[in-house]
Amino acid sequence: MRASDARQKWLYWLADPRSNPDEVTAQPEKELDSLVVVGSSAGGIEALVTLIAALPSDFPAPLVLAQHLDPRHRSHLAEILGRHSLLPVRTISNNEPLQPGVVYVVPADHHVEITDRVVRLRDQHGKGPKPSIDLLLSTAAAAFGERLIAVILTGSGSDGASGAHAVKAAGGTVVIENPATAAYPAMPASLASATVDIVADLERIGPLLSHLLAGTTIPVGLSTTAPLQALLDQVRDRHGIDFTRYKQPTIERRLQRRLVATGLSDVNEYLRYLQ
Repeated sequence: MRASDARQKWLYWLADPRSNPDEVTAQPEKELDSLVVVGSSAGGIEALVTLIAALPSDFPAPLVLAQHLDPRHRSHLAEILGRHSLLPVRTISNNEPLQPGVVYVVPADHHVEITDRVVRLRDQHGKGPKPSIDLLLSTAAAAFGERLIAVILTGSGSDGASGAHAVKAAGGTVVIENPATAAYPAMPASLASATVDIVADLERIGPLLSHLLAGTTIPVGLSTTAPLQALLDQVRDRHGIDFTRYKQPTIERRLQRRLVATGLSDVNEYLRYLQ
């Protein structure tokens, strides 16, 4: 028996001492519905405080935050965020299992990668910003695909641009802080426009994340109705993109992102918006 299975049995026994731990079958872990990863650099501490403070106590996904920091000095970022957060805030210490409603802060002297349900520390090698936002985003995209939301906040440089491209290619959602109002616009502005799903002022990003994670508000079966078909026909006729072979849940997720980004409530409104 693996040590993890044995530990799981004893956890069940602690919850119900009348049971025999040797007769308990460990239950499989439920797949995480989604993950949010956030990257920031110059001006990022203030931006992260604003973002985290806007999240409700029942936020349904784990968040992993990578802020460029000087590895020569001890970081107090987790303590700072914890004073403003309704969610528990942890500095990643080794291989951390991801849990919904927990904020994970990448330490200054490591890179991290996402593998399935775990965020893993990696030693730093070579040049480049620390921690690497590109590495965080690209590994998270490989593990979570369409279930990933990536956020790029204020910062200098272009770390996160290639990682965001990987997120988009995997079907995830990319949100950037509005460069026009960001303290340091270079990092969010470095992303290609085709990579970005939503551009928002900092104060809107927290509520946007909650709306995106709340799930689709598009009625089941809408793909057979006239408004959505008219929308898809228009995209095909005007831009040559045919969604015939796309799965309905994929279309609904992507359309939901556009409704959230534009502040519209249904497909009819969005069709008028496009026209």
